[in-house]
Amino acid sequence: MTRSKYYELQADYSFTGGVPETPYELNEDIKDKFDEEYVSFFDKNMKEASNFLYTHRVPLAVIRKGGNIMPGQSPLSKMAKTFDISIARKHTEGSMPVPARVFVPEGDRPAEGWPLFIWFHGGGWVLGNIDTENSFCTKVASLSKCVVMSVDYRLAPEDPFPAAVHDAFESVLYGFQSSPTDLGINNRKIAIGGSSAGGNLTAVVTHKYASSKFAESLPPILFQVLVVPVTDNTATPENKESWKQFQLSPQLPAEKMIWYRYLYLPNEKDIVKPESSPLFYSDESFKKVPPCFIAAAECDVLRSEAVEYHEKLRKNGVKSEIKIYTGVPHPVMAMDAVLQKGRDLIKDTTDALRKVFY
Repeated sequence: MTRSKYYELQADYSFTGGVPETPYELNEDIKDKFDEEYVSFFDKNMKEASNFLYTHRVPLAVIRKGGNIMPGQSPLSKMAKTFDISIARKHTEGSMPVPARVFVPEGDRPAEGWPLFIWFHGGGWVLGNIDTENSFCTKVASLSKCVVMSVDYRLAPEDPFPAAVHDAFESVLYGFQSSPTDLGINNRKIAIGGSSAGGNLTAVVTHKYASSKFAESLPPILFQVLVVPVTDNTATPENKESWKQFQLSPQLPAEKMIWYRYLYLPNEKDIVKPESSPLFYSDESFKKVPPCFIAAAECDVLRSEAVEYHEKLRKNGVKSEIKIYTGVPHPVMAMDAVLQKGRDLIKDTTDALRKVFY
């Protein structure tokens, strides 16, 4: 794939074209694909929301200053404690430690320690931070009865590919090598997961870990959770059905996904590397990765590559389940306060994790 001349980055990291005038409307060609709850939410909250709908055409500094926290999330669940840590870098490139936030559920800790779920937030490797998906993290901790560690990996364009991969891998090794007193965990029961770009990092790290020297002496990753993941950074409306059908879907249109890709993968040759497009790992590598739960959104450009990743897992003998939440767009996970499908996704995810852990 060659970069399109249609997309041009400006000095402030926005795409050219400007922000269209409000009010915004759902595209008529796909409006009937969305369920009534989402249409109602859009009409009440998105008609003036240029920072969410046209993120890629707004200066990056403006977007980051606004926090870019998705409207529609429910309040945080009550935790026994929440604290931040700094993971010393021992095994990967980089001079700085990796920040993370730890969520400890209420209740009696198992004698052998809590299971650990390591989470990588979404945001296209460009946006998002340690605060972005706290609501989801607390629900996983509470409902799956595990400690959740949310990783604040480095972001592009300041730190492009593969910086985020290094940080994600470092955090997983920390989980396995930490002392039981550090997090109060059983580091033989570790699963990892992420949403969107974080789902991409999750998939990549499972391959890296399973094929690394560490897998010879440390326990395996028990499970992976991929929520609306990016698995193929060569995807376009020309080669993926969902990209063609939903290229004008709100909140993650094709143009915005390509913008993320421009910032995270400035060297075009990197888009076909498995560490950026995990769908391209070999069959032999796929055979080594852990079982998987994939949550995909029907009205999302990324749906097709989520299905393809699931199918490649299954083809190589890996247990994988995929659920496609109908009538909703990409950020469904972070809309559980307003969408039943968001609540369903959280229940399905936490049920799958609890089954693995207990």
